[in-house]
Amino acid sequence: MKLERLTLKLLSENCYIYHHEENCVVFDPGSDYEHIKEYILSKNLKLSYILLTHCHFDHVGAAADLKEFFNAKIMCHKEDLTTLKLANKSATYYGLEPVKIPEIDEFLEDNKVIYFFGSPIKVIHTPGHSTGSVCFYMQQDNILISGDTLFLESIGRTDFPTGSYEDIINSIENKLYTLPDDTVVYPGHGFHTTIGYEKKSNPFVQG
Repeated sequence: MKLERLTLKLLSENCYIYHHEENCVVFDPGSDYEHIKEYILSKNLKLSYILLTHCHFDHVGAAADLKEFFNAKIMCHKEDLTTLKLANKSATYYGLEPVKIPEIDEFLEDNKVIYFFGSPIKVIHTPGHSTGSVCFYMQQDNILISGDTLFLESIGRTDFPTGSYEDIINSIENKLYTLPDDTVVYPGHGFHTTIGYEKKSNPFVQG
């Protein structure tokens, strides 16, 4: 399995492409539909799933078009439907153009496992940045897609609708910090880190 990061233009959000031979999964396609599509096509990949860590506008903007072009399935946590409905209101608040709101095909639940050509992708429900925020853990590759829950030496904002500082601290301490220290964390913005490093160096949540 390989993981590729595309940093997109809207708010420098990270989109990740996880692929096995000719098949791939896309995490958080927030914008730049044409760029993501052309990247997938250039690698001769087929898109199976679009997995959303949460439904803020900067993480879902290209999802609808990718779904239509590749006939892929979109998944998110049910508790983030409210966030999805507010996506364009949030975009307007930032002075940005509305995004195309995707239709969700299947809902994610805590501990659900998505089997991608024999490689399990585990869903970890991590409320805090939003009530339906999740992370995706690929144990066999030591990878955690953390969305906007955990960043390098930081955590996600909790001042948006449905956010909770208490919840995000609880999610990190009791769900993410229980993962092996060498787990590589790939966040929704910025650079990657590890669980072990964050336990020692994150000023918001000490392990």
